[in-house]
Amino acid sequence: MPRFHSRALSASLPRLCIVLVAMAVSGCASYWLLYPSMADSTDPHLDPAASGNHYEVISVINANRVSLKGWLFAKPGDRGTALILGGNAMNISATYAQSKYLIGHGFRVLIFTWQGFDSNGGEAELTSLLGDANAFYVYAQSHFPGEPIAFVGYSTGAVTGICLAAKEPMRAIVVEGTFNPKTVLDDRHMWYAKPFEGRFAAEVPDDLDTARCLSEIKATPILFVHNRADPLAPYDAAKRLFDGYQGPKEFLDTKKLDSSEAHMGSFFDEPAQTKILAFLHQNLT
Repeated sequence: MPRFHSRALSASLPRLCIVLVAMAVSGCASYWLLYPSMADSTDPHLDPAASGNHYEVISVINANRVSLKGWLFAKPGDRGTALILGGNAMNISATYAQSKYLIGHGFRVLIFTWQGFDSNGGEAELTSLLGDANAFYVYAQSHFPGEPIAFVGYSTGAVTGICLAAKEPMRAIVVEGTFNPKTVLDDRHMWYAKPFEGRFAAEVPDDLDTARCLSEIKATPILFVHNRADPLAPYDAAKRLFDGYQGPKEFLDTKKLDSSEAHMGSFFDEPAQTKILAFLHQNLT
């Protein structure tokens, strides 16, 4: 079973000093919220074709002129495209492992990661996230003109999807383990990081302020997926984001889990997967 669901957003005591040192130097927000080196070293490295899910590797160029790769799962007759983006410390195969149940249900699935991850060029930076996601959005828009586009994001990928939807039209959004990077230190009551809170928030681009992005989306259906035991993205903070969104919305609690598994609770919850799939199917096909 892939163990990719509780990594760099948490700071266990043995790693506390490492996190504090990282926060003491420039780029601490990008380091903590992305963590590509951990994705390379500890995430599963799967080949979907080995289990019968054949795919095409597609290339796009982001706003920084960096080449990025994605995995496109498509069959003749598919309508609409779901863009799938994982969270920090997740490589592309980890995102595939989390989302493979969405493949083969009448819409295309396009899984991707940010610059600085996997074989992508560049360095992982918060300032690149929206440009990275937008490059894959433009790919779907140009290759399948007139067809709807949805977004499924996990953790930091959820923040990216919401904030991309504040700029580009989406038919639907699914976000699991979402949070606001501008306020996450306070939301998690991280007393040891209090001296760095202002600096951390300042390093998060304003266009990744989840609450502000939600206020700019008016009519896109959003399915918020969360677990009450999530140790990384606090449940109460996610509920505040949900309550503040004025468009069509649903909130889905995943089943009770140990905290080590709760951040990506849908991986262990087949009924939740069925509801997510139905939500996407309704809005895409």
